[in-house]
Order: sequence, then structure tokens, then C-alpha cells
Amino acid sequence: MLQQRRVGYSAAGGSTDDPRQRTITQKMPGDVAQRLYAARDAGASQAEQERILAEGLREHYFKDNGRRAAGLDVELNDIAWMGVEL
Repeated sequence: MLQQRRVGYSAAGGSTDDPRQRTITQKMPGDVAQRLYAARDAGASQAEQERILAEGLREHYFKDNGRRAAGLDVELNDIAWMGVEL
């Protein structure tokens, strides 16, 4: 998955929470895709689907599957473009 978007996040004290454009190349596990497809099929809004994607990026990109950034939260803002490969 290749994406360019503005990513906002809240971070622990002493670290930055400055939102900025990022180009993210991240392989996401199948459970994120399953959640997205299930939400789409259930009629979820674009905002809800973006929330699911933000949660996936938070866990797998920013928090590195629980190895860092324990208190971090992520919100997607201003998606410039997105390429998805399944």
C-alpha cells in the first residue's frame, strides 16, 4: 500500500505531534483488509473506513506492532492519493 496523506496524531509528552505529509509504504496484514471489506459491505461511511485504516496504520506502521509508541493515536487528514495492492 503506497499512500501520501497528512497524518495527525497525538503523542506522549516530550515527543512531537506535528502533523505533516507522509508517503507511507506499508504492507498491512489481512485482518485490516477484512475489516475494511466487512465495513464497506455493511454500508460504512468513508469516514468509518478511514478510521479502520487509521487504526491499522497506527498499529502496524507507527506502533510497529506494539514495539513502540504505546499511547499514540492516529487520524487520517487530507488524503492526497492512495494506491492499494491486494
